[in-house]
Amino acid sequence: MVVAALLAVVVGQALLANGQVRLSALHHQLTMEQSSHSQAELAVAQLETPTRIVAAATKGGLVAQSNVIELPYVSLSVPLPTPKVTPAPAPTPPTTSSAGAGAPSGTGTAGAASSSSPSSSSSPAATTPTSTP
Repeated sequence: MVVAALLAVVVGQALLANGQVRLSALHHQLTMEQSSHSQAELAVAQLETPTRIVAAATKGGLVAQSNVIELPYVSLSVPLPTPKVTPAPAPTPPTTSSAGAGAPSGTGTAGAASSSSPSSSSSPAATTPTSTP
């Protein structure tokens, strides 16, 4: 039984050492690939520079454009003058054909005449003449 336990420990140590060697090899390969990637990024950055592109285009027979359009300089610190704006004409109110057709609900023409007119026939005070001395 002791021999079996020692054999299991030795097998476990061998598997662990084998895994460690494999992990070390993968780590080395990863470091090499990262170095290769950073060198490729540096090469791309150097190839993207505008001066290199213009030089390559000139060597290839392309000529620089001579009629360059110059845009005026606009300062952002100086505010522009306010433009003169005229107001739009007022819209004309809509016209209705009947007197009560455009009135809002709850304010009919009969109710408006009786409440706003002091000479209405429903009010007794409006029918009695008053005399002033």
